[in-house]
Amino acid sequence: MANDTPTPTPTPTPTPAPPPRPSDPQTPAPAAAVQSTPPSAPPPSPAEALASARQVEELADRLSACADDIHARVMRDIGRHGGGNVPASEQAAARALLDAEIELRQRANRLYADAAACIVTALGRPQAQLVQLTADAADKIRRITHIGDGITLVARLLGLAAAAASGQAGPILVAIDRLKTQLDTSALHEHPPAAS
Repeated sequence: MANDTPTPTPTPTPTPAPPPRPSDPQTPAPAAAVQSTPPSAPPPSPAEALASARQVEELADRLSACADDIHARVMRDIGRHGGGNVPASEQAAARALLDAEIELRQRANRLYADAAACIVTALGRPQAQLVQLTADAADKIRRITHIGDGITLVARLLGLAAAAASGQAGPILVAIDRLKTQLDTSALHEHPPAAS
């Protein structure tokens, strides 16, 4: 007599997705490689700075824009001499700023390439503040009176780019504070407080 009980068909087991390739900048690195806080920590707020690869890329965009402003500013100051002799001190400052422009572009490009590895959890600063600081720096670069005045400001931008590439909150916070202090100092130089 034949068995009337239907034979169960095996349920297909889902195949697990392959792990992301670490060399692909579009694919985020595994959480364990990126996370610097214990897994029990709450996820960062979307407004928190550098909490996603997109926010790291946004910083890279802003740093690239600052590099564009540095280049334009140097070219404008050189052109002001109408093809005549540029004083040696201005030449030295222009060379230093052009070298810094190249370095800033290289660091921004590294941030684009390594955005997923540069994510910082719990930085404690809003992304809007970071974007505004870089916008203020770009504005300051466009408006400085003497080309040499921009060297320290550009050095602070380079410091921020290097700190962001580290993916570590401590150096990033220090770099943000230094950039803010430099912007405040520059503002005081432009508009000294009125004597009482």
